[in-house]
Amino acid sequence: MQFDAIVSILENVPHMPPERGKLIYEFVRARQPKRILELGFAHGTSTCYMAAALEENGGGRITTIDSRVAKQRVPDIHSLLDKSGLASFVETVYAERSYTWELLKLLEDATKEGKTEPLFDFVFIDGGHTWDSDGFSFLLADRLLKPGGWVLFDDVIWTPSVCAGEPWVDAMPAEERDVAHVEKIFNLLVVPHPDYDSFEFDGTWAWARKKPDAAVASGDRSDIVSAIYSRTNAARRSFLIRRYVKRLLKIGG
Repeated sequence: MQFDAIVSILENVPHMPPERGKLIYEFVRARQPKRILELGFAHGTSTCYMAAALEENGGGRITTIDSRVAKQRVPDIHSLLDKSGLASFVETVYAERSYTWELLKLLEDATKEGKTEPLFDFVFIDGGHTWDSDGFSFLLADRLLKPGGWVLFDDVIWTPSVCAGEPWVDAMPAEERDVAHVEKIFNLLVVPHPDYDSFEFDGTWAWARKKPDAAVASGDRSDIVSAIYSRTNAARRSFLIRRYVKRLLKIGG
């Protein structure tokens, strides 16, 4: 679906204005990701922009996750997908408590014999906006992001103090309310990460690319660790055998 067609449906829907929608639409058109992971979809505006680009590309799939509260939004994601005719490009997941638990499920499905096979070419993190939720989410999503793929963070300089009066914000210590959590995540977890480069920040969004030569997430142990375990297990087996022999001798005596 061309951008002019999708923007005519979405231009008055929160929380992504058309100029941001154009950016993410053009990114998907240019980079041609086949599988996209979105954490936090709210009304589904960003989802629809990306799905429209996938349709124009000729295919692809978005897995998008939010809490069950998103079902109560007007309009909700399903009404927008139906209106735009883009539902076939999107798998919607409603988390009971946190999308970090849904990421656990994705990791389990992608991990066989101690090795994780990355699933996604692009990850868009636009959910809880706190160190706890999105910091951990990045570390989990990194395991699912293919080398050469991209990660995008929204609301980088947003602070919880904007929502003062909300119980979850008022329960925070003052130092947490006045800090831009996503900015901390990007600066402390993403930028120093040896597998990431091509950092961009435009005042609202922050981008990073996972290096094409980044190692695929694996549970394989290095030779030195394997050697340590081998010696440890041999020593333990020897100890258990000696203890078992002593027990037999004691019973026989």
